[in-house]
Amino acid sequence: MIINNWYVAAPCEEIGNDPVHVRMLGCDFVVFRDADDQIACLSDVCCHRGGSLSRGKRINGCVQCPYHGWEYGGDGRVRRIPPLGNDAKIPARARVDSYPVQERYGFAWVFLGDLPAAERPELPE
Repeated sequence: MIINNWYVAAPCEEIGNDPVHVRMLGCDFVVFRDADDQIACLSDVCCHRGGSLSRGKRINGCVQCPYHGWEYGGDGRVRRIPPLGNDAKIPARARVDSYPVQERYGFAWVFLGDLPAAERPELPE
């Protein structure tokens, strides 16, 4: 596996109202459009019970787990846990991994690695 590199996740036109499952480097991810209509990429596993987020739906710019409805923002943080109500304090550890995304050449490119933004390679021309 080659980490710390950019990989094409999907054509941008395929990322619309529904979450999209993507498999890269033997790992599962979900790509979707967040509240700002930007493409986001998260690990495809809910931190609550391990549900596949890509099998959920997009609600208010979040991806919702199909099992218990936990909603994740583009940064991987849980934004809402429906059974707790809208005013519930969400624990900081309630999150999944998120990955930087760039839209270029009609594709969503995802950076898989741990380099800070200043040290990441440029996208290929």
